[in-house]
Amino acid sequence: MVKVQFVLPEDLHRRVRKAAQVHGVSMSRFVREALERALAEEAAERKARRQRVLAELREISQRLAEKAPGLVHTPEDLNAMREERMDELMSNLRH
Repeated sequence: MVKVQFVLPEDLHRRVRKAAQVHGVSMSRFVREALERALAEEAAERKARRQRVLAELREISQRLAEKAPGLVHTPEDLNAMREERMDELMSNLRH
C-alpha cells in the first residue's frame, strides 16, 4: 500500500470518523472501501453511458439506411470496398 495524506473539511472528517466507527473499521479502511465503491460505480456509469450512445448510434444508422439506402455502409461493405481499393492500387503498382 501507499501512504497518502490529504486534508478534509472538519465536518467531512467528523462524518467519516463516525461512519467508520459505526462500521467497526478504521478510517483508512472506510475511506479505501468508499473510494473503491465510488470508482466502481463511476466505471459502471461510463460503461452504461457508452452502451446507450452506441445503441442510439445503431438506431440512427438503421434509420438512415432505411431512408437513404447506400448512404450508410455496413462493416462488411467497408471491408469489401477497402479490399477492392487495395487490389486496384496493387494492380496500378504492377503496371
